[in-house]
Amino acid sequence: MMIQTAMSFAYALLALNLLTSRQVPPGAQLHIRLTTPVGSYASHAGDPVNAVLIAPVVSGGETILPAGSLISGRLKSVQRVGLGFIHELAALDLEFTSITAPNGENLPLYARIQEVDNARERLTAEGSIRGTRPTSSLSYRFGGYIRTAITWELHARLAVWAIKALLLQVPEPELYYPAGVELTLALTEPVTALPTATTGANPRHLTTDERIQMTAVLAEMPARTHATFSNRPSDLINLMFIGSRDDVSTAFEAAGWIEPKQATLRTNIQRIRAVADGHGDRTAPMSDLLVQDSKAEMSWEKSFNDVSKRHHIRIWKQPTTWHGREVWVGAATHDVDFAFLRPGKAMTHKIAEDVDQERDKVVNDLVFTSCIDMVDDMERLDVPMVTRNATGDPMRTDTRIAILQLNACPAPIEGLPTVATLRRHGSKWQRFARREILSFRSDIMRDNLYWRSYEGVRMAITAFRQRGGRGEENDSHPAAAEERQSSNRASFVTDMFR
Repeated sequence: MMIQTAMSFAYALLALNLLTSRQVPPGAQLHIRLTTPVGSYASHAGDPVNAVLIAPVVSGGETILPAGSLISGRLKSVQRVGLGFIHELAALDLEFTSITAPNGENLPLYARIQEVDNARERLTAEGSIRGTRPTSSLSYRFGGYIRTAITWELHARLAVWAIKALLLQVPEPELYYPAGVELTLALTEPVTALPTATTGANPRHLTTDERIQMTAVLAEMPARTHATFSNRPSDLINLMFIGSRDDVSTAFEAAGWIEPKQATLRTNIQRIRAVADGHGDRTAPMSDLLVQDSKAEMSWEKSFNDVSKRHHIRIWKQPTTWHGREVWVGAATHDVDFAFLRPGKAMTHKIAEDVDQERDKVVNDLVFTSCIDMVDDMERLDVPMVTRNATGDPMRTDTRIAILQLNACPAPIEGLPTVATLRRHGSKWQRFARREILSFRSDIMRDNLYWRSYEGVRMAITAFRQRGGRGEENDSHPAAAEERQSSNRASFVTDMFR
């Protein structure tokens, strides 16, 4: 009888524990920022790898893992290109195994890398990072066409070498991720956290009276941007900032965002070289969009080593104020690829269809800096749920605008202390030797009429598929699509911060 009673008591405790604990299911995403650098040239298998969680992990409307939690792991394996005799591609296999909440509670972690933010590298199904073949860059490919054309004459061999060695540079094949690179992990097994693991101060929300006042303010706000030449409706206004220009700049700089350079002949040439040589351009210019016939007064972007991908936002000052403070509105979208041969432009960026994810990215980044006093969101009835931007990319949204009130931020959180940087690659002579060896290997396999013909056709087909199209506006008003909305749809800010 006593044994049966004890077992019943144990089962009761287990049930109580399951009720009071919360779980994040497999597949949930963790957005992290590296605090230790890692690279294929200088890192070794077994080296520790650390990161910080930059966005809270939410389940059932409750925060399970708060932003600021520390992620720990190791470099499981590494493949180095070296001089290029054995490998053409670099590879990294990172394994993250534990997460420590700000209150010190440690939990095991089972996750794989799902994305390296704005990176050109590809990921395997298991989450291993694979570098790109350096001789696959656009400049090297077109150089191959030139070389194939002129090598019908034997005396042109010197010119061939000059083209390869002097004019068309092979991108660095070794992988290098400095501290600050952002990754997305996907859980492979559920993570359970206790309520004590979620303590911590969060920005406040709008009061009931403030929401009523904000409704009147939003009614006067623009809903969309417009293209400069065609005046076609373009990106959606999905963020509002309350604070001075300096407040906004301080927050974005602390979050690792950079102001783009102005479009000039020099910056355009730099961007063309970045496309041709297969590397990033962190300060690449942004095209102009208009709000109420005015160009953006501020623009910010965050990219890495792929010029076709970047987070970016354009910001306009509004004539209204909020409790005596300046008000700004922003349109944030995520460039994810190039699109070619669109009407009016030979090449443009293609944006991610779910624009709410970019809105949430901006919110998470700025909240993480501690530069935000208040964060909330409100629905806008004049914003279409489904539409297209000026270049024809589809856009989907829940119609909500994020509202952030900034502070002076005297001590912004920019991240955690990092270790010294690693060597990215060898000496200039090692790099020269590696380039020549990799070029020779590639030429043996690919420098022939058959491969060049196949490659040229493939590139033309890819460009045609990515050209996109304007199509007709397919605006869907919230009222018309109300039946598709769940009656218990929670706002993203409620999910993340309440």
